[in-house]
Amino acid sequence: MSKLYAIGVGTGDNSSLTLKAVETLQKIDILYCPTSKNDNTSIAYTIAKKYIRDDVQIKNRHFPMIRDKQKLEVVFDEIADEIKKDVQLGKEVGFVTIGDAMIYSTFIYILRKLKDEIDIITVSGIPSFVDVASKTNFPIAFDDNAFVVVPATTSIQKLEEYIISFDSIVIMKAYKNYNDIISLIKKYNLQDNTIVVSNASLENEIILQGEEIFDKKNEEYLTTVLINKNFTQAEENTVKSQNI
Repeated sequence: MSKLYAIGVGTGDNSSLTLKAVETLQKIDILYCPTSKNDNTSIAYTIAKKYIRDDVQIKNRHFPMIRDKQKLEVVFDEIADEIKKDVQLGKEVGFVTIGDAMIYSTFIYILRKLKDEIDIITVSGIPSFVDVASKTNFPIAFDDNAFVVVPATTSIQKLEEYIISFDSIVIMKAYKNYNDIISLIKKYNLQDNTIVVSNASLENEIILQGEEIFDKKNEEYLTTVLINKNFTQAEENTVKSQNI
């Protein structure tokens, strides 16, 4: 029986795809690639394309970044129905997503609609905050530390509560309210406990640390902020990207 495969492709470096992700990409007939803009550009596809067969049918589908739930439901219903029909026609169908498909992913909306309709297999990928932590040698948590992962769409009031309450905070896709986030870091004097990485593992990757986060503007959608109150980097050991 044909299946739908949700394939996490990591954060940007195509050598970081798991072996299982590569093997899955090799056997699919149709690949759905989510785009956030109308230009049909899919970051997930760009990362995965090296491993996609030439005869695979690519279906770029636009997932608008809007808050109107009614309009979004229409979009999700249409794409979910299309995927379901493809699977029922006997096609092996893939859906690529940056990072991991189960963490703040567009695919989750499709999963909720199709989980009882067709067979779905999820292939995990490296989420951005794990990639960022590893490449910068910046631990997310250790010993008995507690940490929380939150989207930047969280209200600034709630985010401040998290910063007060947790040892370590991961903020994903921190772009729309980036300046508010940086203001909180300054308020609690956490700049030396913070790493900001935009476009992790991509050619235009940016890594900011310490006072740099106050001096440089950031409007990148793919921005991850890591704060660990129990870990600091000395000036002479400024973190640099390691492409390993």
